[in-house]
Amino acid sequence: MKKFLIACLIGLSVTVSNVAVAGDSVDLIINAAKSGDAESQYFLAKLYETGAGDLEKDSTKALYWLKKAGEAGNLDALCDIAKHYLEGTDGYPKDFEKAFSLLQENARKKHPASMREIGRLYDQGFAGFVMQDERQAFDWFLRAADVDDSLAAVYLGYYYEMGKGGLKQDYAKAMTWYQKGVSQLQPSAMNNIGVMYYQGKTIKC
Repeated sequence: MKKFLIACLIGLSVTVSNVAVAGDSVDLIINAAKSGDAESQYFLAKLYETGAGDLEKDSTKALYWLKKAGEAGNLDALCDIAKHYLEGTDGYPKDFEKAFSLLQENARKKHPASMREIGRLYDQGFAGFVMQDERQAFDWFLRAADVDDSLAAVYLGYYYEMGKGGLKQDYAKAMTWYQKGVSQLQPSAMNNIGVMYYQGKTIKC
């Protein structure tokens, strides 16, 4: 259990802030991944994907560990795999039905990134499979933001800023959602607040 917690914390710091991880720390993650820990398998996939820590970038190993994590039921891995199916990348065939099914199953388990990804599909529409529906998109972004997905908060802020999805344009609500993203250290939220101030989209108190 101790190794599992250490591996999770180390892996999270790498994937979020790209902090270098080396030596014994990487060994802990590798050992936990080999022992079958799904979280560590996913973190190891990310290490190989980015070439972080003492590991060289290796897409083959990254995909191997991503697949192992997905097979073990890691929701982050399954979300990433769904994105591969959407785009037909890294050896995954384009398969929208498979991708959407994975995302929906994750969403039923309240996985934030998967709910946001479904929202993105409705926001943009997808190759004739999903009709563009901004109201549906907004609802999915709201579900994701309610479980603290920082990018979903940015989407919500943008919807209010621009009056998308049939919403009344509301700079105050836009700022509120952007600020939620900032509280979670989301760079795009910081950028959007800066743009709002630059464009004079501020509310007088």
